[in-house]
Amino acid sequence: MATTLRTKWQTKQNYIWLAFGGACLFGALVFWAITDQKTVVEVEKKAESEVELQIQPEKVATTAHLGSFIDEVKPLDMTTRVAVVAQHEAEFRGSKFIQENKKNSTIELFRVSEEAIIKRFLQRQSDRQAFSYLRLTGENQIEQYVLLYGVYKNVSEAKNALSELKLILPKSVQPKVEKIESYAEYVNDMGADELGLSNKLYAVQLKPAAVPVIDEATIAARQQAARVATQNNQSTTTTTVTRRDAEGNVVDVQKSQSAVDGASQNKTIEPEVTDPFN
Repeated sequence: MATTLRTKWQTKQNYIWLAFGGACLFGALVFWAITDQKTVVEVEKKAESEVELQIQPEKVATTAHLGSFIDEVKPLDMTTRVAVVAQHEAEFRGSKFIQENKKNSTIELFRVSEEAIIKRFLQRQSDRQAFSYLRLTGENQIEQYVLLYGVYKNVSEAKNALSELKLILPKSVQPKVEKIESYAEYVNDMGADELGLSNKLYAVQLKPAAVPVIDEATIAARQQAARVATQNNQSTTTTTVTRRDAEGNVVDVQKSQSAVDGASQNKTIEPEVTDPFN
């Protein structure tokens, strides 16, 4: 009997919760139907503040002056000449030499990749006035040093000089005539004549000079005077007298010098002769 009553009460309780849940669901549907609107609401854009309006002209103004950094970052100057920091010989030449002699011709002796080879060659030459050398560099040109000999007005004159050339060169070196203008594309240095590197060679001229006559008598007199002074210094006697009190403290110091008579010092001692009969 008690079990039947409990089962009925649980059934009623379940129906009550089910009815309450259905009522909540119905209320939610009604609330959604009331609040739901299909009309599109246009969102108004906020007006820009005065601060933003003031910044805009400044941003445009900074891009209006193109090239304002030309003073800070200067454009490349393709006419700039290079001054190589190195110890060149006085025969080193640059673009100034090319411009002054672009219509002339010269004799190209040889080309090397190291300047030291040309320096050693020039140091062995007794006459270096006709020599000059260039440094060739460029986009499609590896760094080379070319040694030139002479400057001639035309090609024929340069060929005549080449036929009479008396330089001692290796058999593998074949000098040829070239126009100086052909080096203009690859030379952009300042020569030694522009940098003040004029290492001129100076000859030392020696002139005969009179040899002084040596007076033997004067030298002997000086030596004798030196010996006498030495003997006088050696024959001088220095005496030092020190006085002390009862406790041993120094009270007085007296120094005196006395010279020994040189005549008595140098006097020979004669042997004493005794008479055996007396």
